[in-house]
Amino acid sequence: MTSRVYLAVLVYVAWVVAYLGYDYGKERDLLYQKIDNSLVTSALAVPLILPDNIHRQEMRKGDLPSDIDIANTYKLSDYVRNTDVIYIYSLIRQDSKLYFTSSSATDEEISAGEDLYNYFDPYTDANPAITDVFATKEKKFLEISDQWGKFRSVFIPQTSADGTPYIAAADIEISHIEQMVRNQLLNELGLATVFMLFLIPVMMTFSSAQRRWARDLETRVGERTQELHANEKRLSSILEHSPVGIFHYDKYSALTMVNHRMVEIIGAPEQVLVGFNMLDNLVNADLLQALNDSLTGELGYFEGPYTSVTGKRDMYLIAEFVPLKDSNGEINGGVAVFNDATEQVNANNSLKKLSMAVEQSPNVVVITDVDGNIEYVNTKFTITTGYIADEVLGQNPRLFNSGETAPEVYKDLWQTLLSGQEWRGVLHNKKKSGELYWAEEVISPITNAQGEITHFIAQQEDITEVRRISDEISFQMTHDALTGLLNRRQFEKELVRIVDHARKHQSHHVLCFIDIDQFKIINDTCGHMAGDEMLRQVSNLVRDKIRSRDILARPGGDEFLILFENSSLAQAERAIQVVIHHLNQFRFQWQERNFPVEISAGLTVIDRDTSTATEAMKEVDTACYTAKDAGRNRIHIYSEDDELQLTHKGYIQWANEIHAALDEDRFCLFAQQIKPLQADQKPSYEVLIRLTDNQNNLIPPGAFLPAAERYNLASQIDRWVISHTLQWMADNLGGLDHIDSISINLSGQSLGDEALLGFIIRSIEHGQVPTAMIKFEITETAAIANLKDAQIFIRMLQNLGCQFALDDFGSGLSSFAYLKNLPVDLLKIDGMFVRDILTDPIDEAMVRSINEIGHIMKMKTIAEFVETEEIQQRLIELGVDYAQGYAISHPEPIDNILQPVKAC
Repeated sequence: MTSRVYLAVLVYVAWVVAYLGYDYGKERDLLYQKIDNSLVTSALAVPLILPDNIHRQEMRKGDLPSDIDIANTYKLSDYVRNTDVIYIYSLIRQDSKLYFTSSSATDEEISAGEDLYNYFDPYTDANPAITDVFATKEKKFLEISDQWGKFRSVFIPQTSADGTPYIAAADIEISHIEQMVRNQLLNELGLATVFMLFLIPVMMTFSSAQRRWARDLETRVGERTQELHANEKRLSSILEHSPVGIFHYDKYSALTMVNHRMVEIIGAPEQVLVGFNMLDNLVNADLLQALNDSLTGELGYFEGPYTSVTGKRDMYLIAEFVPLKDSNGEINGGVAVFNDATEQVNANNSLKKLSMAVEQSPNVVVITDVDGNIEYVNTKFTITTGYIADEVLGQNPRLFNSGETAPEVYKDLWQTLLSGQEWRGVLHNKKKSGELYWAEEVISPITNAQGEITHFIAQQEDITEVRRISDEISFQMTHDALTGLLNRRQFEKELVRIVDHARKHQSHHVLCFIDIDQFKIINDTCGHMAGDEMLRQVSNLVRDKIRSRDILARPGGDEFLILFENSSLAQAERAIQVVIHHLNQFRFQWQERNFPVEISAGLTVIDRDTSTATEAMKEVDTACYTAKDAGRNRIHIYSEDDELQLTHKGYIQWANEIHAALDEDRFCLFAQQIKPLQADQKPSYEVLIRLTDNQNNLIPPGAFLPAAERYNLASQIDRWVISHTLQWMADNLGGLDHIDSISINLSGQSLGDEALLGFIIRSIEHGQVPTAMIKFEITETAAIANLKDAQIFIRMLQNLGCQFALDDFGSGLSSFAYLKNLPVDLLKIDGMFVRDILTDPIDEAMVRSINEIGHIMKMKTIAEFVETEEIQQRLIELGVDYAQGYAISHPEPIDNILQPVKAC
């Protein structure tokens, strides 16, 4: 049996080692695969982040302005900041030498003020294998060492618009990879340790018990054998009254004698047991083996669960079979000792579980005597306090008193415990190092059978980090992370309090709403880091110019709210004028540039006539945007009779109507045909949107889209249109054979909405609509205003097979200058040129020029506002590819392009 156990242990250990080795190798391969994927993703981001024309023929040092070079460095650095990658950069080869054309920098390099100029710096100690990438034109992973350190790097060949080859690259530090590998190895070793530690107590228990049982059995058998020969009568009496079951069996394994305890253990009478043949009737294989061992002259031993075949009793049995020999040395039977150890085993198991639970408890456990002197501490105690057991045994727990807990707490603690009750509370304790920590304590008295308190047991949990996190969460829930000001949620609570106070006590207060004018210019030209820094500086300036009791908040974006508590309107207006005056003198500086800062502010009174906090917010919002519409950098005080505010209220009403329509799905789709003019092709359709009011009247987009743009709801409408259009196309694919494509309009707000872009990509990839049938339209003004976002947006969806049309082309002042930077497929000529093409030669020249330039750039052209057959004929003569307008078709419910008119 022993050899089997050790063999099982050996197999167990071998299996653990083999499995962990296999798992470690697999996890290491996955780790390197993840690292390489991260390198490739980061390297491929370099061309998207850098200006399109940075790589070109005949590049030379100095032909790129230093401010653009540094701006490129900051953009690349912003990208890698939240990744494992340390550097991304681009390389070019000239005269068999490698030169940097861009590179990111670490936060340490930026903070240290190191030279951040990278353009055309020579890569003097480059690995020769990098040059091979230009020759093979294949991606290559290398582990390199240069003046910046040791890295695992990827080098990906790229080609610029004019055919100039260059390399996009990314580095991860070898030390970072090694740390990740070490962490993985430590995890595996930790897992192996857990498995092995599980085995140790089993082996120790088994080996100790085996030796003890063997020694005890030999002693008992020797003593009983001597007693048997000395005094058979005395032995018989001892056997009969023995606390263990004893029986004799002959060489055929038949029972010849059983004692009283044996009868009790088996649960069958003596007359049934005597004559019972064990070899013929026992079914337990291990018990039979122990019996056979004794019949061959060896000591037989059995321990484990057993069910008697006669009395049908279940027990935990310890059995010893001792062989007996005659005078010739032949085995003539044996004596067996049976002991029912069920209660003992159960008690030991419970005690072991309790001991293990206490020792391995995730909480500190301390046991003291009735005087409070420490008698036991578990392992977690040492981890938490730094004291080992020998340093505190016999000591009083006041050793941990930091002096920060009020004496009343300890008084209540002892009064509770000495009354026999459990005490719960939080103490501010001190570690061995002197560091303070918060401990949540549960202390209970332990009593004896007479109800007397003999000990106290304390369970303690270190909640220092929990309290810190709780405090942080509480602060974050009520404050803006960027400026440290109150956030919208907490400010609205304060506003509700003030409004209630004004109504109950006739007090007078003023609410102010501030919006920074032209804030988007900072973000677009200098990046979001600059925008965030400007918001922090402006918030500090405003906070310095108002009273300490005034409540300042940043609800989001470039907006601030001020609650002038117990203030007159004139006082509040003067305070905001002071803020505007100092802001006019203030210049926000970022790198080598500086910007003026101007604000628009709205004020409204809070007094007993103010109905609700929500109404006050609406009023001050209206006043602020009235100031902005009136020319910016000014203050406007809310008045119910103000015409400008009435217009803005109309926007607010439409914004509320749009929210309700989105929630209640009260938009519907229309479509207008786009007709081919130069060839026999299938027509296309442009999707248009209508809003259905509560009386089922159709509202044209011109009524509600301006409000959607003002209140940043346009992208939500775009999402609704995209979702419903793609679903409609999927549901009606069989009826779209006569249609070339469906065009969907996108607002300017959507071009910078990464979440919407991801939604479109997922919808297309998981949908059933062929991407060749999907077109998107963006207006020229929106594309130019969001040029970088528009380029990324267009390229991502073109990679899926979608097409793009540039709407209202020609309406901008620099239309042709920007056209080469917008990779669109179609140009929609602005209808203001098409409408008078027959009577105004300038309009005709514009249409001709746009059409010709579009064709030169491999783009198709679409003329809008084609309202007569004569205009259509002239467009055919000019070579325009498509026409759209009332002469072709009027907008109609989208289902009409498949079948007769249906309800919207």
